[in-house]
Amino acid sequence: MTLRNHTLYNKSNCVSKMPGKKKGKKGKKKKAMAGGEMADVCVKKLMKRYEQNCKDCNSVMPLDLKKTMKACIENCQILSKAILEASTVEQSDDPRVCLQPFIQTVREERYTYLKDLHVWNIPLVHKDMATLALLVEKGFYPLRLIDLMDCLIDSYSIKRLSESFMLCQTLTTLILDYNEFGDKGCEGVCHGLEKNRTILSLSMNYCALGVASGALLGHIIQTTVLRELYLDGNDLECDGAMELIKACVLQAEEESAARQEAARLKEQQEAERILAEQENRYGSYARTGVSDSEAGDRIGSAASSKGGDGPGASKGKKGKKKKGKKKKKKPAPPPEPGPWIHKLHLADNGIDGLGSSPHFAPVICMRLFKQLLLHSTCLEELDLEDNLIGDMGGQEIKEGLEKRKEADLPSVKVRTTHRMSSETFAAICKLGSGLKKKKKKKGKKKKK
Repeated sequence: MTLRNHTLYNKSNCVSKMPGKKKGKKGKKKKAMAGGEMADVCVKKLMKRYEQNCKDCNSVMPLDLKKTMKACIENCQILSKAILEASTVEQSDDPRVCLQPFIQTVREERYTYLKDLHVWNIPLVHKDMATLALLVEKGFYPLRLIDLMDCLIDSYSIKRLSESFMLCQTLTTLILDYNEFGDKGCEGVCHGLEKNRTILSLSMNYCALGVASGALLGHIIQTTVLRELYLDGNDLECDGAMELIKACVLQAEEESAARQEAARLKEQQEAERILAEQENRYGSYARTGVSDSEAGDRIGSAASSKGGDGPGASKGKKGKKKKGKKKKKKPAPPPEPGPWIHKLHLADNGIDGLGSSPHFAPVICMRLFKQLLLHSTCLEELDLEDNLIGDMGGQEIKEGLEKRKEADLPSVKVRTTHRMSSETFAAICKLGSGLKKKKKKKGKKKKK
């Protein structure tokens, strides 16, 4: 074997013995955040700091939140929704889930990616509410939703949180269900909402609100951008419900009258235009003795005989349309303040003749709701379940839905009690179908 062949032989053996590269699965692309940091690294730091703060405060991390954080780290996703729910405690000395360590962690890590904050069944004292209020007031953390359900919040604490709404420009949804702070707490919430221009949805189900809260919330609907209101399980009664929707009804009637006037003017202008065309036609016939149709035929025949550009002439080449750049859609402008309610839930509010209201109060109240159904173009949902409005009150709701359909207004979902005549109830279900019944929270009942 020559030296050249020996060299080639060694090279071939070396190549054959080299191990091939294994084709593994491609890893997931990591998302970089605004500051250049990866999503999984950011959430890992947040989780580590949260665990340390929980140890310092003698509390525990919620199990569901811990699982969510681990899933975000594995999938390289950012944590935008946090749910803090109380865990079961066997002994009184066992550590519990607290809000303060989580808020402290968010501020220490300057975690600005949190959008929705849910706190369920965790008692919150004034110190906790003040800590949350300071986070909202900063304006650095763009929270969109705050849900504090069954947290034993009193009227003094809710007032402190509401003061932060004046400075917050991102919050759109506020849920305060099952916190029995009463009319005084509702007054504090309304005080904070007066100068807010972002909150569109407010939920205060089973908060022990009375008749006085109806007027307070009615003023807020009139002067802010609030569009959705959920007040199931309170005691507004007939007087509170009427004060709540009074401004909405007046606004709807004014807009209905304006629409009718515009339609009348349009019909009048159309009639004047037709009359003017007829007068011009008759005037030209009286002057020339030739009708418009005959004159048109003569012009058409003359044009065709000359071979001009008549109706039957061949059309020239169409110019090519230039493709323009697609215009970017402008963001929707913020809604204007005013009494335009879209969703109103008033189930189980004592709207009947059994309380302090007169015997015919439900009928008077339902007549006001009838006007709202008849004239409002923005109303989408109306829930009056578990209110004994009677057959006469049901008739008012039915008439409002029928006239709304005749006026060709957008459909609305309506739910009422079944304690009325079967024909009236069936008509309401047919005209206002689509609203499903929500399940009440277990273990919570309305106090009577």
